[in-house]
Amino acid sequence: MIQFLHVTHTYEGAWTGVEDVTFRIEAGEFVFLTGPSGAGKTTLLKHIYMEERPDAGRGGRVVVTFPNDRVYDSAHISLSRVQDLRRDIGVVFQDFRLLTDRNVWENVAFALRVRGHGGRFLRRRVDEVLDRTGLTHRAHAHPHELSGGEQQRTAIARAVAGEPYIVLADEPTGNLDKENAEGVLDIFRQLHAAGTTIVMATHDLDLLGRLPHRRLQMENGRLRTRWF
Repeated sequence: MIQFLHVTHTYEGAWTGVEDVTFRIEAGEFVFLTGPSGAGKTTLLKHIYMEERPDAGRGGRVVVTFPNDRVYDSAHISLSRVQDLRRDIGVVFQDFRLLTDRNVWENVAFALRVRGHGGRFLRRRVDEVLDRTGLTHRAHAHPHELSGGEQQRTAIARAVAGEPYIVLADEPTGNLDKENAEGVLDIFRQLHAAGTTIVMATHDLDLLGRLPHRRLQMENGRLRTRWF
């Protein structure tokens, strides 16, 4: 479960990223964050994995709760606890952020190694994830040899390799053609069907029209409208 409680975040220069935002996402939900560029969608995602924190002194909090009642509260969390939190959250960035000096297989394996996995489990899990995302035949290709759709699927494979409870995606279809976008969406549908909580930032109206999931609409840093 993800809870935002009166969260405000101001960047340097007094630019407000989000202002007094409150909402709740239940475990296993698929939720869209919508709104134009600069509306605050990416800032909200960063607060979930606690790269950003609510403004001090404003009383806002982000609380993420995992199974077995593991609770991470932005109001009083240490750096080591933030690292623990991120082990159970997969993030798909808009710009992919692939390691350019490693091939597809190694990019996905890296995500498992930083979680302490190795040996046969790591090899089996990487092969499983590449098969699931349709990348087995590109396992030895480097990022510069991949199409945009293949790079996006590699980023997703890396994000889900550790079987996170939550997957956050920032405009995952924004740079893709219709065919590749549909392939990426199929992966997210499968993840959601398996019980993963999905939070996806997008302004793709075609995408929103085809998937009947709850929407949280942002505008100028504020949560304006909710569709349930």
